[in-house]
Amino acid sequence: LSSSEAEELFALAKEKNCVLMEAIKTAYCPGFVQMLSIVKSGIIGEIKDVEAAFTKLEKPTSRELNDSLYGGSFTELASYTLLPIIKLLGSDYKDVRFETIKNQKGIDIYTKAYLKYDNAFATSKTGLGVKSEGQLIVSGTKGYCVVDAPWWKTKSFELRFEDSESNEKSYFKFAGDGLRYELSDFVAVINGVNKKTYKLTREESIAIANVIEGFLKERNI
Repeated sequence: LSSSEAEELFALAKEKNCVLMEAIKTAYCPGFVQMLSIVKSGIIGEIKDVEAAFTKLEKPTSRELNDSLYGGSFTELASYTLLPIIKLLGSDYKDVRFETIKNQKGIDIYTKAYLKYDNAFATSKTGLGVKSEGQLIVSGTKGYCVVDAPWWKTKSFELRFEDSESNEKSYFKFAGDGLRYELSDFVAVINGVNKKTYKLTREESIAIANVIEGFLKERNI
């Protein structure tokens, strides 16, 4: 939950010749990887905005809504919503701002994070006590991409344009809960097939941790 600790762990893994991968299952999902590739190809133009939402309703007695140090929607879910933002817009954001709704115990049940880049914006929505549409929307200068809910289990996405006849929808299989994709990549890296772990890099994991660290610092002021 902090960039310095993430850096320390990656450095330790390198020193010990070990593989360290962050367990964000969406990063290894075939549909999500394909969506990133298509969107980055320029088919929707320059990416100017990314909106990602992940909400679910937890029981009031759950750990997530009672852990005053590490509970709350942002620490629980933001690694997912920040994933496409960092993947598509990079880690060099210029500013980040948070808006939060808290329960009686002071734990956030709904948080919006706004990231500002040189020439783009991004919004992350996370909720444990507020329910919203779990979409991912990527807006570009030529069109936009909508990844259907739940986007973190990418089964379909649609490219939409000014001329609706040019719209294209793609479908993908998402097996089980997605753990098999994560394990497959983990084993591949261990075997030296893909040492760069491009689906979720060291730099991206550190950038995600950095945003979460900023939220925790602001929350505890």
